[in-house]
Amino acid sequence: VVISKGVTSIGNEAFKWCERLTNVTIPDSITSIGNSAFNSCYGMTEYHLKPTTPPRLSSTNVFQNIPSGCIIYVPVGCLKAYQNATNWATYASKMQEEPA
Repeated sequence: VVISKGVTSIGNEAFKWCERLTNVTIPDSITSIGNSAFNSCYGMTEYHLKPTTPPRLSSTNVFQNIPSGCIIYVPVGCLKAYQNATNWATYASKMQEEPA
């Protein structure tokens, strides 16, 4: 899934239980992600976040039940900002910078 540019938020439970979803690209226009937006997406292998400023997460359960091998890719130079941002820190071990 590639979320359209210009979209500014992902609502509560927007993709909850989308078990066949394997990857998502989140455009740099996203400023907030709602409660349980990607909760229990057991097929996920990777998220690609484009915002250089971490979007506001409404809670620590946005990515609840994230698969063990799933990677959250963030823009180059933004890894620490994401890992230290409110509610993102819960998923710090899952984050990597986007490959060059």
